[in-house]
Amino acid sequence: LILGQRDRNDPMDSELPGDFLPSVLVQSGRPALMLPYTGPIGPIGHNVLVAWKETRESARAVTAALPWLRKAARVHAVAYGEDAEASLQRLQDYLRMQGIQNLALHSGGEKDDDVGNKLLSFAADLSSDLLVMGCYGHSRAREWVMGGATLSMLQWMTLPVLMSH
Repeated sequence: LILGQRDRNDPMDSELPGDFLPSVLVQSGRPALMLPYTGPIGPIGHNVLVAWKETRESARAVTAALPWLRKAARVHAVAYGEDAEASLQRLQDYLRMQGIQNLALHSGGEKDDDVGNKLLSFAADLSSDLLVMGCYGHSRAREWVMGGATLSMLQWMTLPVLMSH
């Protein structure tokens, strides 16, 4: 799927339900390439950032991104949380078996709060042209209280994002 980020300034924005994008991402069972509504989009997949978490959603996103990852000039992977470094090592082992040797690992630290904004900032620092991440469906109450990387990305993305639930 190729989907566009919502533009709240678009007069047609109100024609879709507010949860249209999250619903499509969670219920479709397919990876989706999300394109930001603002700014030019050049070629993607030259410098890729993988947001890694050892979950089926992240694994599906990485698998869907393999064609891009194999052709990328540079692949970066970042993980947050207590087990970030060990988790990244396991991802590196898997990607090496898939023929991806140009991988740089980045531990984002033990705190896994505000991951969406951290990812966008890190992607900008790396000049990434594609972000690969799992898409997580949480209850609305949990998203409202805790936020979420998926929600942050859907609202504030500044680069194309390949997501999978």
